[in-house]
Amino acid sequence: MKIRYVILLSFLLCGSLFADFPFKKKPQEFTTRKPNEVAETLRNGTPVQRNDLALELGMFAPNPSGTGTKSNSPCVNFRHVEERPVTLRTGAENVLLLAESSECDALYLAVFDKAPKSEWRHVQTVRLPSRTQRSEISFAELIQPGVSEILVHHETTLDSGAASQQDFVVLKMLRDRIEVVFDTTERSQITLANRTPDDTDNLQQTQTSTFSLLRGPANSAAVYRILEKEVITDYKTSITRSRVWTWDPELERFRPAPFDSGDARPAPPPAKKPATPTTTKPSPK
Repeated sequence: MKIRYVILLSFLLCGSLFADFPFKKKPQEFTTRKPNEVAETLRNGTPVQRNDLALELGMFAPNPSGTGTKSNSPCVNFRHVEERPVTLRTGAENVLLLAESSECDALYLAVFDKAPKSEWRHVQTVRLPSRTQRSEISFAELIQPGVSEILVHHETTLDSGAASQQDFVVLKMLRDRIEVVFDTTERSQITLANRTPDDTDNLQQTQTSTFSLLRGPANSAAVYRILEKEVITDYKTSITRSRVWTWDPELERFRPAPFDSGDARPAPPPAKKPATPTTTKPSPK
């Protein structure tokens, strides 16, 4: 009888230990045989089908209480969904699903990877805010031939009326994850009210960057470098400066360095409004 009590006590202790074990079972991966059918379900599926699929793909609506808080509500209404075939890592076949939702103020990037047995495995979903402007998505082979990175232009990161900012971002698949390897301001604008009653112009500062590709040297770690030309206009002064972004294989990021092509010049003065003509009353006779 004592032996039975000892065995029962051992099972109870082991059960409580496993219940508090800090590791959880990895959730099952979402797979499909036809990514285009996934896109069609997001476009024209029933509300229940779209709800379940959005949960599987991690397409969640923004939390109304704050952007820093994650939401568990799936996004179920999409006004535009498209599929784009691409190669995101060596020897792979990938499909990028772009799903835009006005109700969720978001553009979702769902990445699929070709797996064995004619299946496509969902790798990751990235949400880009698009409340004021939809981001532009394209591909470029920046680092090695045959493997593309995802280029995101005009990602809105700030929009408060008096201040706005859009970023240029490069996403790359690194060890089965989509990572940000380049992120810098593409356009920003800050507007302040008149400083004095006699000042008729608002104080405004804008920054606009354009980007082009430079061929890397023969011994470079990447095919291309990114040349950024930045123009900063502060009230009546405009400054142009350039920087070149090179690929750092150790950090797996693009790093900036100054590029000697800067200049400074006054911006043209703002056009003055024509004076309002005054009318004189005829003198009484």
